Amino acid sequence: MRPRPSMCRRQRTGLDNMAFKTVESILEPDPRFADLCVVENGQARRMTLADHHKALANIGLAGTAPTDVLAAYDRARNTIIYAFFDYDLFVVGEVQAFGAFELALKHRLNGHGGAARGTLRNLVNRARKAGILPALIPGPIAVSDPIEALIALRNGLSHGTSDVHSPGMALEVVAACASWIDHVFPA
Repeated sequence: MRPRPSMCRRQRTGLDNMAFKTVESILEPDPRFADLCVVENGQARRMTLADHHKALANIGLAGTAPTDVLAAYDRARNTIIYAFFDYDLFVVGEVQAFGAFELALKHRLNGHGGAARGTLRNLVNRARKAGILPALIPGPIAVSDPIEALIALRNGLSHGTSDVHSPGMALEVVAACASWIDHVFPA
């Protein structure tokens, strides 16, 4: 199959979103990381891949989740590691983290992670009724409840978006998913 010429000419320049990287630029940090700093011993310095990895390594699962939930969660963290090279992968990693949370609920409610009818919304409602997840926290808006906020964010990302999230936002999503997976499968 011969590539279309327009696809071949498109190169990653500056802050283009979701542009296909050239082979020569695959392992170059995404330029958006150039403005991100770490403060260490009172000194600011540019964030490195090691810093990014360390932040993700500190957000692990501590409970008794099944092996395939652990694998799905680590797939999310690994995707986010590669966001150092392509910032747009933060959203992909977040969606995978939501999938790991959903898989944890399937295991707990259905006894397996296989195909099952229903949505994350249905699984959360079932888990709340079964006492696995806490009851809905009422508030002035639906996202006052932390699980409802995750569902809203997941639905926004899963149904097509051009959103680009920051490392901090992605780490918060991954940490929230880890926390709820550990809640579903405590240590």
